[in-house]
Amino acid sequence: MILLRLFKNNRSAGMAVVILLSLAIFIKSLIRPGEFGSFTAMPFYNLLFSSIHKVPVIDGIIALILLLILCYMLIRIGVRNVLLEFRSFMPALFFILFSMALPSAQQVNPILVGSLFYLLCFAILFEVYDKPPDTFTVFTAGLVLAFGSMFYLKLIWFLPLIWISLGTMRPVTWRELLYPVIAYLLLGLFLFTWYWVVLDDAAALAALIGRNLAFRGSWRPYHYSVYLYYGFFLLLVSLASIYMVNRFQARKTVVQNIFQVLFYMFVAGILFYMLIARFDPASLVFVAIPVAFILSNYFHRKRNHWSQELVIWILLCLLGFVQLMA
Repeated sequence: MILLRLFKNNRSAGMAVVILLSLAIFIKSLIRPGEFGSFTAMPFYNLLFSSIHKVPVIDGIIALILLLILCYMLIRIGVRNVLLEFRSFMPALFFILFSMALPSAQQVNPILVGSLFYLLCFAILFEVYDKPPDTFTVFTAGLVLAFGSMFYLKLIWFLPLIWISLGTMRPVTWRELLYPVIAYLLLGLFLFTWYWVVLDDAAALAALIGRNLAFRGSWRPYHYSVYLYYGFFLLLVSLASIYMVNRFQARKTVVQNIFQVLFYMFVAGILFYMLIARFDPASLVFVAIPVAFILSNYFHRKRNHWSQELVIWILLCLLGFVQLMA
């Protein structure tokens, strides 16, 4: 049980394997960069990241760094909120395997950058249960998501998910429901002031918003290895969900609520992938976040170690098949 020992602990060896696995996934993109996907982006993204696309190797390295930051954030969320029995690198493993399997997702893009703010927003919301009503915790979470929209505007579609999550974590006041809206109003005020007052071009702001909220893209066929890989993943998620529901009452109330929010995030991520991002492979990162914790919980609590070891090896083999064929 080599892989289980590496990932189900917090030793440095597990961290090293996570980094090596990430490098192995990205190695094809670093050696033979593919074509960059076409996308529109918000001003902050264009300011900070538009120039790196001219150097594919640097683009791939920065994408890898952003991925590892997301992995670290997931591990910290699991430890801070005691979502798993003990600290491990399991969330990072499943997040990497789910979100970065397709080569077209292995590059810097607005979705990847925006997902950092998306995850930070919900990391703040997960701790709202012990905060008194009408504190600025909810406003801070909304402000983080609004700031992330300066990189990827379609994060605004996750605004209802904030309200649903708040209602799941604890009773909320009407002011707290308004806080995320106020955060986005501040974002709009900033953009309007910049384009209308500074640039004297309000029409450019309308065009910018229209481009970034437009529903572009459509389903495109993949090699059958991709369907096999993600089909196996969804089978595992279904088994893990059934296992969790059967033992849900044994968890602490706070942990139950967080896993319930993760389920809503899973549903929202699927809908976002199909309806908003229009099957953009990079948007699978929003599905990968809840999947990472759902599968990690299953692997931590179910004691059939040999079957778990076999499942991880199957996933790695299917991943290698995807990297060769997709």
